[in-house]
Amino acid sequence: MNKKPDSLIYIMALAGLIVVAIITTSIINAVKNSGSATDIRAKAGVVNTLKLVGTVESVDGTTGILTVLDVQFAPESRSGKAVNYGTWKVTPPVSFSIATVGPGSKINFTVNSDSFDVVSKEVIAAQMSLSK
Repeated sequence: MNKKPDSLIYIMALAGLIVVAIITTSIINAVKNSGSATDIRAKAGVVNTLKLVGTVESVDGTTGILTVLDVQFAPESRSGKAVNYGTWKVTPPVSFSIATVGPGSKINFTVNSDSFDVVSKEVIAAQMSLSK
């Protein structure tokens, strides 16, 4: 005689597969959401997060633009060792007096990410101060 399998076995197997699927989905979501990508995006969207330092090479009194050598990210705006990004043209904020700087002055400046033009190496500073 052929005995037909009991339907209770099929119901238990189906319930077990559903539980396994729920656990697997929870693990995948936990791993996917544990990355720091959202933290980086949130930090990049914050205004005035780019802090740079450099040495003034020259001051153009007519245009009000400073030529700054050895531009690099300030220690609080980088991870790892400093990288020299070369010479940049920096437009200081209106509140900064260019008469207070001269060639050889060390400056700190903060920029908005939308004014940071990497191709032409020009930037508009939101804040600027002399280094101590």
